[in-house]
Amino acid sequence: MDDLIIEGETVMTPMPKVQGKPMTMDFPNAIRQIMSGKMVARVEWGNKDYGLLKDEWLTIFHNNKFSTWLVSESDMTGQDWIVLTEAN
Repeated sequence: MDDLIIEGETVMTPMPKVQGKPMTMDFPNAIRQIMSGKMVARVEWGNKDYGLLKDEWLTIFHNNKFSTWLVSESDMTGQDWIVLTEAN
């Protein structure tokens, strides 16, 4: 299990793996997944937020509501993107 450190606090979040290899991706690949109709999230988001394409807009589900997603530098440089099979 890999530990994530979020704002000085260690959070025990298992890194998704397939046959022992991480199944995470970088931001360009996450956007490709969104464009193909998938929902994506970052492991550090803690299984509560996700991004998707909704009404042809890049959208994020955050704080129990959908909003236009203003992608941050941290999102663009993140290497912990995963594809979700369904919304959390």
